[in-house]
Amino acid sequence: MTGNPQDSTPIRLEVNGEAREALVPSRLLLVDYLRQELRLTGTHTGCDDARCGACTVRVDGAPVKSCMMLARQADGRAVETVEALGTADRLSVLQRAFRRRHGLQCGYCTPGMLNSAQALLESNSEPDEAGVRAALVGNLCRCTGYQNIVASVLDAAAELRGDAPPVADESRPATDGDKWVGRSTERVQDTRLLTGQGRYVADLADADTLHAAILRSPHAHARIRRIDTSAARAMPGVVQVLTGAEAAEFSHPLPPTIDIGMRMNKSHAIAVDKVRYHGEPVAAVAAIDPYIAEDALAKIVVDYEVLEPVVDIDQALADDAPRLYEDWPDNRCLEYQFSDGPLDQAFAEAAHTVVAEIPHHRYTAVPMEGRVALAHYWSSEGRLTLRLSTQNPHQCRTLLAQTLDLPEARIEVICKDVGGGFGLKLQVDGEVIPCLLSMRTGRPVLWAETREENLLSGIHARDYRLTMEGAFDNDGRILGLRTHLLGNCGCDGTNRAAGAGQLLVGAFYFPGNYKVPAYSADVVGVVSNKAPYGAYRGYGKDIANHGIERFMNIAARQLGMDANELRRRNLVQPDEFPYEILTGPIYDSGDYPELLAMAEAGVDLAAFRKRQAEARAAGRYLGVGFAMMLEPAGGAVPNSIFNAYETATVRMMPQGDFLLLTGMQDIGQGVETTLAQVVADEFGVTPDRINVVFGDTHGVPYGLGAWSSRGASFGVSAAVEAARKLARRMRAIGARMMECDTDAVTLRDGAVQRTDGAASLAFRDLGNAVSLWPGPHGIVPEGEEPNLEATATWTNPVVRWVPNDAGSLSIYATHPSGCFAVIVEVDTETGATRVDRVYAAHDCGTVINPTIVNGQLHGGCVQGLGAVLGEELRYDEQGHLLNKGFWDYLIPQAPDVPNIEIGHLVCPSPNTPLGTKGMGEGGPVGIPAAVMNAVEDALSPLDVQLSELPLSPERVLAAIDAARSQGAPS
Repeated sequence: MTGNPQDSTPIRLEVNGEAREALVPSRLLLVDYLRQELRLTGTHTGCDDARCGACTVRVDGAPVKSCMMLARQADGRAVETVEALGTADRLSVLQRAFRRRHGLQCGYCTPGMLNSAQALLESNSEPDEAGVRAALVGNLCRCTGYQNIVASVLDAAAELRGDAPPVADESRPATDGDKWVGRSTERVQDTRLLTGQGRYVADLADADTLHAAILRSPHAHARIRRIDTSAARAMPGVVQVLTGAEAAEFSHPLPPTIDIGMRMNKSHAIAVDKVRYHGEPVAAVAAIDPYIAEDALAKIVVDYEVLEPVVDIDQALADDAPRLYEDWPDNRCLEYQFSDGPLDQAFAEAAHTVVAEIPHHRYTAVPMEGRVALAHYWSSEGRLTLRLSTQNPHQCRTLLAQTLDLPEARIEVICKDVGGGFGLKLQVDGEVIPCLLSMRTGRPVLWAETREENLLSGIHARDYRLTMEGAFDNDGRILGLRTHLLGNCGCDGTNRAAGAGQLLVGAFYFPGNYKVPAYSADVVGVVSNKAPYGAYRGYGKDIANHGIERFMNIAARQLGMDANELRRRNLVQPDEFPYEILTGPIYDSGDYPELLAMAEAGVDLAAFRKRQAEARAAGRYLGVGFAMMLEPAGGAVPNSIFNAYETATVRMMPQGDFLLLTGMQDIGQGVETTLAQVVADEFGVTPDRINVVFGDTHGVPYGLGAWSSRGASFGVSAAVEAARKLARRMRAIGARMMECDTDAVTLRDGAVQRTDGAASLAFRDLGNAVSLWPGPHGIVPEGEEPNLEATATWTNPVVRWVPNDAGSLSIYATHPSGCFAVIVEVDTETGATRVDRVYAAHDCGTVINPTIVNGQLHGGCVQGLGAVLGEELRYDEQGHLLNKGFWDYLIPQAPDVPNIEIGHLVCPSPNTPLGTKGMGEGGPVGIPAAVMNAVEDALSPLDVQLSELPLSPERVLAAIDAARSQGAPS
């Protein structure tokens, strides 16, 4: 591989205790030698610059980034990968601790984490928390928030010393007898992920697989005059080169993902005649290895006519702005207005009016595994098999069928382990390219997105400007609210990704947790020469929450009130649920005042104020900030791929165990485990009797996948209803076999049991009787299906797609809620902000698995901290993205964040069978405003007012200087 066979080096090394000899190309990386030559696929790649640590192995006992080490540099050395730590039936102490403590979610970063942690434990038997966090610098995690990882390493150290590991301090509701819902069971997928046996897409490529590389535009806006691919085609090892014009001969433009009043553009997976953002694909190569594929890109010559770019909102709105799409009259892709209630009267009678400008910067999800696609087109059968790292396999199949003009039934999308998603893996654009290459070559083609590609071309989020105007009475109660939202949707918010819709969600939910009797929204979305616009763990609810929670703090300062007192006076009250707001959403259940009280108690607000005063006297600036959180969950968006149902099939096998077939997708959030728990309760068995099957469009019902925290609403509800249908049939069959009434039997302990104890029929005996001998005739009662399988489709019971005269709709099934409290310290000399404490009071209805719920909140809160304190996609005036790797796109590391404390309030939803609501997005939705409010509180003696994000040290110092220039105390 990698080109010239003469440029190779013989090496001898030891890998996981086994002697190895090889002749390796001089530029072959150690990570590729391990993965491709030895098939040790537990070692992953997640960046281009040795920053993420997913590739960490131990070389002579020390942790090493194998993506930065040549294979020939390992000559004469001992290399250990995650596969050496333990096996499925004999996990190491460290692996057991990770499984027990929920130290992993998607699992993609886990092998690297384990190797770094193992090296620490071998050198230090008594590490403290700070030492563990320091040892994990260079190992990035996007899912867990590091808290459970650190706890896992400390537990393992204690066990290795012979000390009893500390008991997990989990907040968990009381369980109902022997019910599994409410229990913190260990996840079923963790053993394979901890032992390097994950099934991520790139792990599944075989020796015949071609590797795709994509040539991307260096310009944000340009016409493609000519592309010369002749030199690339002539290179040995290059099998196919494809331009946009060639691809358009046998494929269609990308179909829309959402169409609810937006202006629709035409776009292709590979640009045909014009590029509209820095990084847009202009050609693609398939070669026998990734090194040759990358070499070939350098041989392609593109003649561009560079055009003036449109980068920001003001440029896009200018009358003389260049048009991204020549057939559009301007650059507006979305316009929406809503108004209801006596708004003019509210402002006319207001004792106080408050106006606030609330901008928000652009950032992105950066899951540790980028987008990956392995396509194989079987020309003899006209069949496409596509292995994807995606959140929604079925919708991907539908969109690909439309793009590739293939019968959908001949496309199979398979998706097993996914290295994080967070909304970024809902798009289908780059994934088309390996399909096109495979259709041309007839061979499997792998495309694995690099980190630079991910930052350039993976969907971006936020990037908006909000104006809020509020009318208040003398008591601080809201009389009316006007909102004006301008959003930068990049080059596309409808086809490559569905981001334009999140501006509408923001407009619908700006009232937040508060009673707003009169309200209006004015929304404009524009296109620009930035990357496509989509979801990142929020989809508009983040826009709404940040806006209203910043506004409440700004209003409180202008009204001379305590911010939390202002919140209390306006919160929806517990006895008012279900509560319908003017825009149409129906809040199902909750206790918002109690959540606020929990958050204040969680940080001991009175004691903090005393400590804050003492710190200020000593010249230190501490602050506390609060933000209520509303997380509309389980979206049901009309005229989009984000629709209103989920289907599940439950099947009892003749031997008495069960299959659950679900359209949900596990992306690290624990679907395999939680769905087994809820179904186990319906049959009175243990969860290990339930095999959850997902991620294969030929094997499971058409479902909508993982987004909008819909697992606990749609996914769980469909599974429960299917299980209940089958359980009822099993009781009927069992009662007939035991010659009693159906009401006289129950399902318990793997059997149909008479409630009077007179008889019992094991599930295995029932299964054999129906499926084998004597068979269903005479066994299954008349009127019952003669099988042991049931399917149910669950839909949102409160959805309303027909708008009233004002334009209101109801598209979310449930409304999880919370209140976040954050304590910070700000260094006024450097501008640096340190987060000392985070407390989350949270209500997601019935809690299925407390450990999994807490883990989701930990990770989400840390993503929120990263967003507000440092993550930013920076563009120059020419539309070039400036930060294209983890050295300058900075996500939090283990030492950067505190432990997250969580308090649960359980207000079950009346809209779901188990009272579940969803909870995957609350952290990123609520944390940013809480941090901004905390920093302003810390700097209140200086009269600092914050606006621009993120709160980098430079921006904080600039805000301090601006306040001092206005006469604030020094």
